[in-house]
Amino acid sequence: MQAIPSYFQEAPLLQSERLILRAFKARDAADCVEISVYDGVSATTEEEALLILQRIWADCLRGESVHWGVCLKKDNKIIGNCGFYRGFKDNTGEIGYVLKTAHQGQGIMTEAICLVVDFGFKAMQLDKIVAYTGPENIASQKVLEKVGFKELERTSSELKLELTK
Repeated sequence: MQAIPSYFQEAPLLQSERLILRAFKARDAADCVEISVYDGVSATTEEEALLILQRIWADCLRGESVHWGVCLKKDNKIIGNCGFYRGFKDNTGEIGYVLKTAHQGQGIMTEAICLVVDFGFKAMQLDKIVAYTGPENIASQKVLEKVGFKELERTSSELKLELTK
């Protein structure tokens, strides 16, 4: 079965009982400073967050990423991000995510990743999804394991986990 193109005019809206995953807007930049990272460089100002969002959007337009803002339905404000990054070689998606500190430990990212994984397998017809985290990031590992990811490789600096259809 052929996968649909990874190019989207805008990230498709995904919803769960308490979350909305939606496309970012320029007006979201102020809410994104804490969670904006590109190539390992974090934003420290609203302007830097906007530049990072623009770089990620350019990746999306090239078909290399799909990027969602994670929002609680009650207020639709950005509290995190989640998506597929670095292209889709061999019909594989690489998932990445960040959640604001105040919202961690509430199952929000587990819920968001479930939505993104389901979209990746069903709508994009990916064959597998991988995630990378630091070996010391136990919280992230637990989130991925709850969704069904299994450890594939471990080095002193990185842990690779994988989920297949």
